[in-house]
Amino acid sequence: MTPTATGHPTPPWWRARPPSATPGGTLAEIDPSHLVGLRRSVLRDGRVDLPASYPFDGEPSSLHLGVSAPDGTVVAGVTVVVDPLPGFATLRLALMAVDPGVQGRGIGRCLVEAVQERAEEAGLDVWAAARVGALGFYTGLGFVSRGDTYVGPMDLPHRRILWRSR
Repeated sequence: MTPTATGHPTPPWWRARPPSATPGGTLAEIDPSHLVGLRRSVLRDGRVDLPASYPFDGEPSSLHLGVSAPDGTVVAGVTVVVDPLPGFATLRLALMAVDPGVQGRGIGRCLVEAVQERAEEAGLDVWAAARVGALGFYTGLGFVSRGDTYVGPMDLPHRRILWRSR
């Protein structure tokens, strides 16, 4: 990875990998357009008045990972963007969503671990804005909470979390 003049990593900051099996399907890099429906359903409660795609989706430095069921349906996904949180981390884990019908099977864990592997190879730390109800999930994956609780999207309490590569 080579940093740009701003100190940000150049795209792609990750090493591409072949698709891999997870408990719920196949994990692979995915076009962000295939994540919009899942994001809207899971993260926005189906509301069309809230965004489910973002300008960073088209950035060459954004990594999009998805898990597809055997029938090709995307059942989980996450986007990782270069979005430094000064003094903490360079990468932001954003818009992680797992279809409620497959939650509890380890699919989300596989997604986050895939992000952590790529970030660690690049020597980059990761932060996220996590729903307070999901903090236990993230702390179980080595993230630590930082700062105060605040109201985030969907008027739900959130906290910033941080994971440091070794």
